[in-house]
Order: sequence, then structure tokens, then C-alpha cells
Amino acid sequence: MRINMYDMAARHTHAPLWPKLRNMLLGVFLMTLAPTACDKVPMNGALDGQWQLLSIATPDGTRDVKDMQNFLCFQLHLTQWYKPGKSNIYAHFEHSGGNIHFFDFAHSSKQASSGDNDEWVTPREMNEGILDGWGVHSTDITYHVRRLDGSRLVLECADTVLTFRKF
Repeated sequence: MRINMYDMAARHTHAPLWPKLRNMLLGVFLMTLAPTACDKVPMNGALDGQWQLLSIATPDGTRDVKDMQNFLCFQLHLTQWYKPGKSNIYAHFEHSGGNIHFFDFAHSSKQASSGDNDEWVTPREMNEGILDGWGVHSTDITYHVRRLDGSRLVLECADTVLTFRKF
């Protein structure tokens, strides 16, 4: 009996076809599920993530605040204003039409969902400078987005310009 090399090669190429096809179909099925499992992150495009405040510009001049280590994080509809080793402040935000509106500032150590007024950051606390390190002086404030890309975020409100870098 003579064995034809071409027949052997043909048998071996067809034999593993079913596992390959099965794996390919499984992969396609899993890829169709992926968008539904991950549709919440990231939802804000280049804005999502952690930003370090570099400078605060006002009519009085520009302050370099990079060494203060003030950070602003964006995720879903929530921001976190924090400085390592200090308490955090949270706020909701809306990003639309080239503007970012920050509102509902709350202390991190308190649960703002209970409705008690003392859990929210108050206008009095803002006047006392609770967020001075970030150049924020109001509990409800809208900034125009001057620049937003993978490395820089520049926000402008009235006579204040905040410059951040992606961290």
C-alpha cells in the first residue's frame, strides 16, 4: 500500500478545522456582548481620568500650583477634587456644548444622599476657601473648555483660567 503525501496533508488540514471554527464563533459571540458590559467607562472621552492642576491665572497674575499636588478626577457624572493626605470633595458635573458645569459639592466623609444641609459644601465654606487651591469659589459653577486633549485641560470662568495636565 502506497501512502500519498498529499492525501495525508489534506486530512491534517481539515481535521483541526472544527475547533478553529468553534473558537472563532465563540469569539464573535463574546465580542457582541462586550459593548453592553463596558458601556459606562469611559463615557466622557478625553475628559475622563485624573488631571493635575498646574496653574491658576487671574487678572492679578498666574500662580504656579503644580507643587500643591491638587488633582481633579472625572468618571461617569462625578468629579473628585483631592489633594493626597487631605479630605476629598466630590461634585456632579455636566459636560456639553464646550462647557463643564460643576454642582452639588459634597464632603467625602459625609453621605450627601441623606439630605442634611451640613453634608454639602456650603457657600460659606467656599467663601472661607475650601477649594481655593483649585481656583473654585462657588458651589455651582460653569467653565468654558478652552482646550481638551489627551494631555491638557484648560478651563475658563469669568477672569480665572485653570490649566491641568493629564496625570
